[in-house]
Amino acid sequence: MFILIFFLCSLQAIFGQKTTIIPSSFVAGNASVAYREAWLPFHNPAALGGVEKIGFQLIYENKYITKELANKVINAWFPTKYINIGASFSHFGYSEYNEMLAGITFARQFGKHFRLGVEADYYTVFLSQSARYKGIFTAQVGAQISITDNFSIAINAFNPVFSKIKSDLVEKRLPIVFTIGTLYRIKNTVDWLVQFDKEVSSPLRWATGFEYAPVNELVIRLGCYGYNSFIPTFGAGVKFGGFRFDVNADYNSVLGFSLLGRLGYEF
Repeated sequence: MFILIFFLCSLQAIFGQKTTIIPSSFVAGNASVAYREAWLPFHNPAALGGVEKIGFQLIYENKYITKELANKVINAWFPTKYINIGASFSHFGYSEYNEMLAGITFARQFGKHFRLGVEADYYTVFLSQSARYKGIFTAQVGAQISITDNFSIAINAFNPVFSKIKSDLVEKRLPIVFTIGTLYRIKNTVDWLVQFDKEVSSPLRWATGFEYAPVNELVIRLGCYGYNSFIPTFGAGVKFGGFRFDVNADYNSVLGFSLLGRLGYEF
């Protein structure tokens, strides 16, 4: 049990830029900052500015096929005339160690070329039976800019307010991550995504991937990411009516496969 808890606390430092409570995405290569086809919870809030229908989605991520490392996410969104509003909740871990993140997102699209989004988040972590939960507020802000009809650039900042949790036993600093990325539509059926993340105390992380949509109802994804190691990703998505279903997998040569599934619906 103690080994598992130590491993949980170490995942961020070893394999990720953001806290473990932030789920991965179904986007090719996890290069999601410039992704415009859907709003992903706790990724770039600017993408919410592009939604046109009320909707919700459920996401389940199983890191390295270990149930104690599962991430369960639900979020919903509501577009209005002046601003789009979203709410998200994520739970990671199990009874002896878990993290939760709740967020409220506001975003708007200005004309055809600019989206801006801000998000207020409340993060809690279960430290021990004696200390129980500790929580802290943080924030996220992002933008997506269409340079041409086929090329866009995006930026995002997670925890720019330098939030951290302190207790008598431990101090947990939430990562401060700055992200920049691009989306290039090579053809009407192929998108190329590129992303770079920089956490203030970690190496630069890169990510890239291609999404191929041979028909409107199907998309095939292939990508990779890494900074200490090379992680390939592959996945697919289908849609029918208002339903959306996506699945994605990545492979770490030491720890094995991680799987993510998403079910969404727009009214």
